[in-house]
Amino acid sequence: MIIGTFIFYFILFAIVFSYPGFRNKKDKRSVFKLLTIPAILGLGMVFLTVIKVYFVYKILALLVVLVTFVLSYWQWGNQIRRLWNEF
Repeated sequence: MIIGTFIFYFILFAIVFSYPGFRNKKDKRSVFKLLTIPAILGLGMVFLTVIKVYFVYKILALLVVLVTFVLSYWQWGNQIRRLWNEF
């Protein structure tokens, strides 16, 4: 059950992050980013499933993380871009 949940969320996030603007065909590290980010988010969702968090609260948790990331990017955008390009 847990493996199935991880695979479901991994595929869901992989589809979302495979948007053409996210990938860079010239950069070979974009495949690494395409696989690691959905895997990390999938593991987070599996963790929330294990502790029996309902689907609505999972979406709210993702929104809180997204808003936090956007505000962090707004504040420290140059440092985040530099770190992102190192990977």
